[in-house]
Amino acid sequence: MNKSMECVAYLFAPEGLEKLDFGIVTMVNFAFAIPTDQGHVLPLENPALARAVVEKAHAAGARAVLSLGGWSWQEEVLEPTFRAATDTPEKRQQLANEIVAMAEAFDFDGVDIDWEYPRTTDGSKQQYEDFLLRLRRLLGGKLLTAAILAGLDSKNEPIRSAAEAIDSPAVELLDQINLMTYDCDGPIHSSYAFAESCLNYWLEERHFPPEKLTLGLPFYGRPFPGAFKDLLLADPDALEKDTVEMPHGSVHYNGRETLTKKVALAKERLLAGIMFWEISLDADDPQKSLLKVLGEAMNA
Repeated sequence: MNKSMECVAYLFAPEGLEKLDFGIVTMVNFAFAIPTDQGHVLPLENPALARAVVEKAHAAGARAVLSLGGWSWQEEVLEPTFRAATDTPEKRQQLANEIVAMAEAFDFDGVDIDWEYPRTTDGSKQQYEDFLLRLRRLLGGKLLTAAILAGLDSKNEPIRSAAEAIDSPAVELLDQINLMTYDCDGPIHSSYAFAESCLNYWLEERHFPPEKLTLGLPFYGRPFPGAFKDLLLADPDALEKDTVEMPHGSVHYNGRETLTKKVALAKERLLAGIMFWEISLDADDPQKSLLKVLGEAMNA
């Protein structure tokens, strides 16, 4: 295994625990701790799972990070919640205090911020940067990472209000930036060409340091539902394809060939590594596992 290359797994559902292979995965992001609009953090819904993830990671010499946020919670989009939770210095400090205290209580190695998305158009860019600064001070030498948008839309145009909210102040504070290079590529969802275009944007137009970036990979297809493990039930040869026909239409995802090419792209562009959402969506059969494909590609 190329130990210099990060492989970051998000874990959302309990069944993902058994699928975590720390011969391949170097860091697991436990998803999610949930903010409130008053600047508090809700208790974890599954504290036993959090403890098990940390224990398994540490036993293997890997790192476990607590992720705050996500796209939604209980069918409510969290962007307005994040904006409200950080709209005063006092609330930003309170939220930072609570998420760091939770991470320390469970022995996580740091905090990951999945705010989808701060923007230049509503003042939340400044709130985001100040929140990261407060986290950085509290965390000291522990990890501070963030998931950010792909940067481009399906026409390869920058999503400027959100992309330009991630700027040098945030980049300097973060140890690692996980690019969510999926969901924005029209019906194809996450093509190799889209990954190339997104990296060109962040590296060449925005001049982000490649050693801080991971390339995000989906373990699911679109349109939903599209968990890879379910695609295999519909088509046992799904690993060797990028499209499977389902009752609700053609589902597009990343099979062996595309994932292998994307890992090679991450190496070629000298990125920190790769990230994927999310381990519980992977095949139940280890021989048809997308994670296994990533491990082989990282070793190539």
